[in-house]
Amino acid sequence: MATDSKVLNEDTSETSAALILSGGGARAAYQAGVLKAVNTILEQPKRSPFSIITGTSAGAINAAAVASNNHQFDYGARRLEEIWGNFKPNHVYQTGLSTLIRNALRWSWNAFWPAKETKRPLSLLDNSPLRELLQNVIRFDDIEKNKQAGLLRAVCTTCYNYSSGNSVSFFQGQPELVEWKRFRRFGYSAELTVDHLLASSAIPMIFPSQQIDNAHFGDGSLRFLAPLSPALHLGADKLFVVTVEPLRDEPEHRSTIPTIGDIGGHLFDSIFIDSLESDIERMMRVNSLLAHIPESDLIREQLPLKPVDAFIISPSIEPAELAGQYFKNLPRGLRFFFKRIGVDGKDGNDILSYLLFDKDFTQHLIELGYNDAMQQEKNIRTFFE
Repeated sequence: MATDSKVLNEDTSETSAALILSGGGARAAYQAGVLKAVNTILEQPKRSPFSIITGTSAGAINAAAVASNNHQFDYGARRLEEIWGNFKPNHVYQTGLSTLIRNALRWSWNAFWPAKETKRPLSLLDNSPLRELLQNVIRFDDIEKNKQAGLLRAVCTTCYNYSSGNSVSFFQGQPELVEWKRFRRFGYSAELTVDHLLASSAIPMIFPSQQIDNAHFGDGSLRFLAPLSPALHLGADKLFVVTVEPLRDEPEHRSTIPTIGDIGGHLFDSIFIDSLESDIERMMRVNSLLAHIPESDLIREQLPLKPVDAFIISPSIEPAELAGQYFKNLPRGLRFFFKRIGVDGKDGNDILSYLLFDKDFTQHLIELGYNDAMQQEKNIRTFFE
């Protein structure tokens, strides 16, 4: 990873394990399954094993939910599974056909006759139900209480500033933590609210941007050059990374002409997945390099670098392969809307897997995450020991 991300907090008196949750829309249900397995493997601990929690996009929502339950990790893991396991599309966005058509027409009108200034953000979907859901299920006061009690070092969510083009990581943490400034990415101390979560999960063009202070923000996965770095800036020396895309070497080759849905799916992959995979690769390369440098040389040259212990887990099955079989569960109006862009359960399943907030699909992902993590029970125990 980037060199600055390797500078660790030398004042940390004990190991700080960080949980890093990537973005991915409905795919983030996989993270709930992994955390369920961690809870099982660690025998339902009361205190969370993660003192630092960072998340982006849908991962930011999961991160806030975990942080608010750092004093009762067992309950928090079960509650997260319950929420994801009972999802319906109308919990996240308006699914009525009239609303979908109205938003599409408004978007198209603005494309052909752009106004100098719009009264409200443009988007294909209205995510106002998500605001209500987050206000009901996440206790932001408990995040501060856990911080004050020393049960939480920091929780962080990253958003994309549409005005400056920078990634901004808003963190709520212990007083000794300092803000940071790097190329195209900044870390600012803040008291997290539902606005930060809506901003971080505002998928471009799909969901509306969210105003925070005097700027509008969108999905935090956009142009996020170093997704692992916030956790390290906040003092982590162990990383537990949960991504929502299989880490594969060879891409699948197709000879057919891609539909709009196929292209949209690849755009989503580039937003949510590529930067994290690249940062993981850089971290491994730096760890490998440091393994060949004598510690005495690092001390002599005064290089504040240490290998980062990282556990990375990703789906053993491509979520897009699972999404198609649940297309028929969507409301009729939503199916009609998706078919217009080439998403029908056979084609365009990449983009479908990000927006399919259906309980049968999310329960399948939870089960997949749980089984994948339980298959690595020994490695997970070793990581925490």
